[in-house]
Amino acid sequence: MGLQLQSADFLHDDGLTYCIRRELLDQDFTIYEKRDGVWVDCGLDQAVKDLNFAEFKRLGLLIKTIMDADRWIA
Repeated sequence: MGLQLQSADFLHDDGLTYCIRRELLDQDFTIYEKRDGVWVDCGLDQAVKDLNFAEFKRLGLLIKTIMDADRWIA
């Protein structure tokens, strides 16, 4: 699919739906989780600020999985 602003919805094995998106192509993206039909930021930036390496790793691997499934260019 190439460069894009938002991934397709991704249903994970944990039963939750995720997507990654950004406002502009030259910006970093973040990961969102769908909760009751509303997209909620998963807290990637907060995990970095809190030095929560386990959560940062989990979200990073999830981002990679979504990018692979959606054929993003990294």
